[in-house]
Amino acid sequence: MKIALIQMSSQKNDTESNLAVMTDFIKQAADQQADIVVFPEMNLTGYFASEKYLSSALAVEDNRVQEIIVLSKTYNLTIVFGIAEKKVNKIYISQLVAQDGELKGIYHKHNTIDEESKIFTPGNDTPTFNLGGFKFGITVCADIDLPELFEKYAQADCQLVFECASPDLYGERKNRDWEKGYAWWRKNCFEKIGQYALNNKMMIAVSTQSGQNIDDDFPGGAYLFSASGELLAETKDYKQEILIVRV
Repeated sequence: MKIALIQMSSQKNDTESNLAVMTDFIKQAADQQADIVVFPEMNLTGYFASEKYLSSALAVEDNRVQEIIVLSKTYNLTIVFGIAEKKVNKIYISQLVAQDGELKGIYHKHNTIDEESKIFTPGNDTPTFNLGGFKFGITVCADIDLPELFEKYAQADCQLVFECASPDLYGERKNRDWEKGYAWWRKNCFEKIGQYALNNKMMIAVSTQSGQNIDDDFPGGAYLFSASGELLAETKDYKQEILIVRV
């Protein structure tokens, strides 16, 4: 099975631009005969943790969300993508799974932290998904600090977990260093994701937002860890790109 892990830059208040970038990556993945394409946390809406961007949140019925779902049929791909999801009186950090032109399910981020906790409702669901007998689960960004979540997926016989992330770099923007940020996130994935893969005897893949938006910076980083905790593939730096891996 071929998986396309996307290291994508997303903009706040510009869902149409994010949709265009997504569509291009989906076409690239299809051209390379990928079976699954995986995008970072909140890649369609752009990542935000401030109330001033709440208008960017989308309902799953929104035409832009539905367009991505339709593309899963057009290009015969399973598409895993992220939005700030608007529901009645609640907003979630959500990762959606589209397959055969249908929405197969939604994972809601469990570990909402810092400013996120003031806006987003944490999830408690652990849905699993199936593609031709290949079973996978999803975690989002700070869920990396919940080893018990990865254990649940292993107990559910998942062969792989996708960690979809947008870790915002801290400090004053003028002092932020993307290269150092990339090294920090890479180290974090090695120490935690690599260990979870080994402990639970399952593969874990990472897709991370990269680049800069209005007021945030993201380190990038796409990785595939084997069930023995070994790094099998990674992006070469923090720039926007697609990483094709076989599992």
